[in-house]
Amino acid sequence: MASAALSALHGITAALSTAVLNVGIALLGVVVIALLYAYPYRALTLPFRNLKGPPPTSFVLGSLLTHALNPVGAAYKPWLAKYGATLRYRTLFGSWTILTVDPVMVGHVLQHTRQFHRQATFNEFIGRICGKGVLVVENDDHKRQRRAVSSAFSAFNVRGMTPILWEKSYELVKTLNDLVGEGEAKGDSTGTIDIHQYLMRATLDMIGLAGFNYDFESTAGRKNPLSTTLFGTVQLMQAPSLIRIFASIFPALFDAPTKLNKSMASTRHVMDTVGKEIITARKKELEADQVKVEKRTQLGMDAVSLLVKANMAADLRDDHRLTDDEVLGQIGALLLAGNETSATALTWASWHLAHRPDIQDKLRADVDSVDEDRPEVERLQTLPYLDQFVHELLRFDPPLHRVIRHCVEDTVVPLSIPVQGADGKTIDSIKVSKGTEIAIAINEINRSKEIWGEDAEEFNPDRFARTGIPASNVPGIWGNLLTFIAGPHNCIGYRFALMEIKIVLFVLVRNFKFEIDPADPAVDRRVRSFTMRPVVVGRESEGIQLPVVLRAIKRE
Repeated sequence: MASAALSALHGITAALSTAVLNVGIALLGVVVIALLYAYPYRALTLPFRNLKGPPPTSFVLGSLLTHALNPVGAAYKPWLAKYGATLRYRTLFGSWTILTVDPVMVGHVLQHTRQFHRQATFNEFIGRICGKGVLVVENDDHKRQRRAVSSAFSAFNVRGMTPILWEKSYELVKTLNDLVGEGEAKGDSTGTIDIHQYLMRATLDMIGLAGFNYDFESTAGRKNPLSTTLFGTVQLMQAPSLIRIFASIFPALFDAPTKLNKSMASTRHVMDTVGKEIITARKKELEADQVKVEKRTQLGMDAVSLLVKANMAADLRDDHRLTDDEVLGQIGALLLAGNETSATALTWASWHLAHRPDIQDKLRADVDSVDEDRPEVERLQTLPYLDQFVHELLRFDPPLHRVIRHCVEDTVVPLSIPVQGADGKTIDSIKVSKGTEIAIAINEINRSKEIWGEDAEEFNPDRFARTGIPASNVPGIWGNLLTFIAGPHNCIGYRFALMEIKIVLFVLVRNFKFEIDPADPAVDRRVRSFTMRPVVVGRESEGIQLPVVLRAIKRE
């Protein structure tokens, strides 16, 4: 009996071992096939395999980390110099990205939004924070949402938002003056301030009021549940994350119980709660009017009020109407797009002012030529050096250093700058296969010597007073720059951003002198969350910061 049982046990063990071995062999076979597809097969069948590019630095990640872990431009600039205006580089698991600064290819990709969508990972990531707003939807949904949102940021409506910008700019002056005074009272005569965090607070208040008539009171230092959780999430988004990288292949990673994913979920919950309260209040205001709501019915100048009106208007076509969830999604979109980018641009403006006192003096002379503390829009727009400074700022330091588009169908894209292929032949068009990502190098286009002159790598507002500059056209929506992108997905709020930047600079330069921090730390331009932020070299673990010295100017 024992012998028979033992024999049966051995038989079961052998059978299990064989089954495990067979499963192992099958899994190994799947892995081998996947690797053969991901690497040699994909490389050999790639329609643009004749494009040259850098060798990958990692078997799994390709050249991703070369770009992600270095300052902006450290990878792209030498690649473009060596391989030409359009090249390819390997990314995750044998995938390939096309990098380009070719203006015709850039224009084609940005205009043909039904063939080239925004990066799926970006859409999923942003959508989890702010919902399905205009930042993440595509095709007809995007067209419908954009039609509604863009009207809120027309030139006329932005003009009506300027009182908010003036009010919050002078509130920022008070906060900064208090900080300088506190430092002097404590015997700290340096006046060093991390200007970035205060600009973030001010621009948050501005977009909150202009976007949906909600005052975070962040400039004054008030605590607010939405701003607290939003800033917390942005802080966590600063660090490069392998989970975010691999989520493009394994979307389930977006649901992993990471600290960032939990923070994103919390932000979304608070944002939805606040947003629903705002939308409900706007609806009640309209209903209280006890009149038939039409498109011309007046209700506030903030963007969400205009969207709610659009959603309720009886004379609005059904296919133009937004759902409540779509209106809700715009609140998060406005916060993310309208806060980070402007604050980042103003932060770099502070850096240039501190390091170039000659430029600062010229800008101060320009803004001091105005008698009023809050000049009319027409007067503000006549200040020549302020305009040149803002142009140069957004050329030299675009908050978004690149955009990525995902090809959703096989197509052919033309080139205006031919490149030499690996076989020595000239390439003047590229077959782009479905699934390919195209990286548009905004930073490198904005600093092109062929467009902006031999001093393109220098910050020089006077270039905009030269004749013959820019030397060629770029398919951007404003200023011959790609900073606000182009095509149907261009920046909806670019007029608001320009007005915001000009007003904040007007106020700060009239009230403070900017000086270099005595320690004079080296500052790198790093991609943190999605924008090009300042990071102090050697103090990267401290996160985003820009220490500058402020000296208050006493005005009569």
